[in-house]
Amino acid sequence: MRKAENSSVINMQHHVEHPTEETLERFLLHQMQEEELENMETHILACDSCVARLEELEIQIAATKIALAELHNQTVAENYAKQSSSRWNWFRSHGWSLAGATAALALAITITPRFANVAPFETEVSAYRGSETIAIPAGRPLLLHLNAKDLPAEPVSVEVVNAEGNQVWKGSNAINHEKVDAKLPEIKTKGNYLLRLYASGKDGAPGDLLREFSFDVK
Repeated sequence: MRKAENSSVINMQHHVEHPTEETLERFLLHQMQEEELENMETHILACDSCVARLEELEIQIAATKIALAELHNQTVAENYAKQSSSRWNWFRSHGWSLAGATAALALAITITPRFANVAPFETEVSAYRGSETIAIPAGRPLLLHLNAKDLPAEPVSVEVVNAEGNQVWKGSNAINHEKVDAKLPEIKTKGNYLLRLYASGKDGAPGDLLREFSFDVK
């Protein structure tokens, strides 16, 4: 009798419906409703194979993000090169001398905003301090999307400090769709930095520390 019962349990385990790749991806991207999320978490706790699938998919998503960021940066560089080439062609077609073209270009640089042709480096920041450190290029403005899952949708203070604990930038923003979009100016000095999220305090003072992320400027 016990053999029959054990056989029945084994058959039930073999016939468990595992989530699809699309479902696993929505789970990793926090796009599930509460009821579906609970069912998914219950399944994962008892299914080693789905845990392994999640780990592989997470690596694929991270690699895709890196590839897309590199493609974006390459496209920006190519567009800038085309714009520069078209300027010189315009000068040649209008019979400008090299000295006159150089002077005109210098004047344009003088009156053009500093970052007019420099796209910000954009990336997701979700690893907390002590787990994973992302690399950010030096000398470029930054647009960082910070993980704010499980935090209330309210204004927060954002602070960047260097390895010595000195503040290098401070701003404020609001949590939107479980993220905080932080626009930072360029950081020229290479090294390790911490980016902190604080709750809004009274009279402009920072409140409790909510998140702390780590990144390297290279």
